[in-house]
Amino acid sequence: MRDKNWEQSLYDHQHIMIKHLDIHRQKERTEPLSTDERMAVEHAFQLLVASMLDFARYVLEHHYNHKVNTREEVLEALIKHKDVTYEQGQQIEALIELRNKILNDYLNENFELLSSALALRRYALVEVLTKEWTNRLDSL
Repeated sequence: MRDKNWEQSLYDHQHIMIKHLDIHRQKERTEPLSTDERMAVEHAFQLLVASMLDFARYVLEHHYNHKVNTREEVLEALIKHKDVTYEQGQQIEALIELRNKILNDYLNENFELLSSALALRRYALVEVLTKEWTNRLDSL
């Protein structure tokens, strides 16, 4: 059963995270971010990508009755059901890889990779996909 309140809360949360990332993206152009700001950006980015994957799992389950057990299986299922274009799939894969580097290599400095993703505003795809997937659920 769909939970429209959860869907809206997730969308609102994603929108807030994207705004925070946008603020840091603008600031980084004029001055280096502090260590605390970098950590906040990394955390917001990780949560944003995780929320996209969780929402995609939700859509796969509620739209296709396709149960996906792990976040790692989500992209493959989205491609199988043609819920993303080839280009979107490539962008999602890049976001997932960056998230995993930040998450698993937290002792390494991966901020340069994240900084380039911020400069390109790749994370904005999350909000676009959330809207598309919500519309798909509404069409049922």
